[in-house]
Order: sequence, then structure tokens, then C-alpha cells
Amino acid sequence: MVDEAGTARSVVATRELSDPNRDLWWAHTGGGGGNFGIVTRYWFRSPGASGTDPARLLPKAPPSVLRVKTQWNWEDLDETAFTRLVRNHGKWCEHNSQADSPAASLYSTLVLPRRSSGTLELTGVLTAGAEAEQLLDEHLVAINEGVGVAHTREVDRTSWLAFALYPFPDVVDSASQGGIFKLKDAFLRKRLTDRQIAVAYHYLTRTDHEVAGGLGMATYGGKVNTVAPEATASAQRESILTMSCSTGWQDPQDEARSLAWVRQFYRDLFSDTGGVPVPGGVGNGALINHPDVDLADPEWNTSGVPWHALYYQGNYSRLQQIKARWDPRNVFHHALSIRPTKA
Repeated sequence: MVDEAGTARSVVATRELSDPNRDLWWAHTGGGGGNFGIVTRYWFRSPGASGTDPARLLPKAPPSVLRVKTQWNWEDLDETAFTRLVRNHGKWCEHNSQADSPAASLYSTLVLPRRSSGTLELTGVLTAGAEAEQLLDEHLVAINEGVGVAHTREVDRTSWLAFALYPFPDVVDSASQGGIFKLKDAFLRKRLTDRQIAVAYHYLTRTDHEVAGGLGMATYGGKVNTVAPEATASAQRESILTMSCSTGWQDPQDEARSLAWVRQFYRDLFSDTGGVPVPGGVGNGALINHPDVDLADPEWNTSGVPWHALYYQGNYSRLQQIKARWDPRNVFHHALSIRPTKA
């Protein structure tokens, strides 16, 4: 941290109620990115854990992890089939996001790239032991119900450590190829409406914008949603999905049209709420881990809801107070940084 005199010093903040620095710990449970100082070390411990044995301080790793990859050919999907597929995925998330759901042990991401990519893909991971295969089968059956299109299914089991080090090879390998990308994300409280699915189909199949990009939707919820919104700086505790519109380019000449495509896509998805995922309806704000300056730009956010309410909801005023205590000179700042309260 840097105090009012401009002196930098090191502090330790913990979650203990008796810790005078606990507010700094709280701020880093969802609001820490570049706002308060430089984090040099973390200590992790599960709630209720005690002692000094590292093997007893964190959850026990599962004995194995089941990975799945399912693909559909874009050429086999008309708008009706596409709508059914995305609707099914959203309904599954609505019905299986509770903390006590057996499917809470399943995580999957539905990746819907532009039609020119050739395929749509679902990747997933389960840690449910003997029940994993059954949960996976039920997941895929529900998503494919009524779609009427053939799909592939690849499953493999690996150790937890191997998965943690190299989770989804296709994703890791493609991300390592370099280039520049723009990602605009959102939390969802409900599935995309049929109007929003129609918007997605339009942007993923239109031929007047030859850009790379797509829409991704990941399952969410479970025990994440059992935590009170004010218990941490992360307030989005009613979400069932996270989603993102993204684009990428390597040639600088592709930047303008790529940015135009992804910005218009996101805006039209949330046109009912001013071009952004305003909390309360289908949307539930956005994730500061994927900072998007467009949310602070009135050209792209016409909702009247400020960017900080999308990221932090009701926790922003507390974060401002903590900012004023720990970085009163606003040394650590950026386009979407927390503004300290004025004395």
C-alpha cells in the first residue's frame, strides 16, 4: 500500500474478524485487480480448517477428472436447430444450478464460434467419481433434445494434477498462438431469451463481417450462489451462466471491423437493457476479471447504470471507503479502477 505521505509499506490482511486489516482482505475477494496495491503473497485455507499441516488446510483433490468434448457441424444446423440447442443448454443451467443438485459437480462451456469455423463445441469436466459418466450422459441428452443433429462425443479420464496443469489442450494451444483479442462478458440470472438467441444466430452467421469470434457460455452457480452478496466483494450470487462475446485478430487492419462486430453483437444481445447486462432480469452484471471500458462509455452503455454497478453492484461504496484508506493518493488506478471516496 501507499499512504498519504507517499510511503509504500507491506501489510498482511486476513479474513479473521479480529484482524484490523480485514477490510483489505475483503476487498480482494473480487475487487482487488490493480486497485489497492501489489499482492506479493497469498495464504489459502478452507473455512473451518485449523493446524499447520498443508494437507489438511485445503479441500482434498479428487482421485480423477473426467473430460468431455462434443461437437456439432455448423452446416447441419439451421436457425431452428441452433435455437433449440442454445435454449436447451440454458434450461439445463436453470434447472441444475442449485448447490444441492447432483449436477453441481459438472462444469461445461458451450462455444459457439462464427459459422465459418465449421463446428460448435461443448467442453466439460466432472469430478463425480463413479456417477460421472451418468451425469455426463444426462447433460448431453438434455442439451441435444429435439435438436435433430448428429454430434460427436469424446471422453477421457485423467488425474487431477494432469488436468490442473493442462486442462483443455485445444483451448490452451489456440490461446498460445498470440494475437490481440477483445472479450465482453456477462453474468446471467436466466437463460438467453429466444430474441437474444436470434441475435446470436444473426451475428454468428452474417457474411458482411468477415471476422474471427464467437459466443461462449459456461455453467455457473452451485455453492457460489449460497454466499451472501455482501460477504465478499463479488456480488453476483444469483447467476446460472457466465457468457462472453469475443473476437481476435493478428493483422492491425482487422482491428476496426473486429471491434465493431463484437461491440454491436454485445449491444444487441442486451438491447432491452441499454446494451449492457443490467442486474435484475436476464443479466446480472459483468466480471471485472475481464475489464471492458465500453461499459463506462455512454455510446455503448445507454442504460443509465454506471459501470461500477455492473461489476460490484451494492458493494461499490464499501470498496471506495477501503480504497480511501489503503490508497488515498490513488496511486493504483486505471480506466475501471475504484475511485476513493473524498474526505
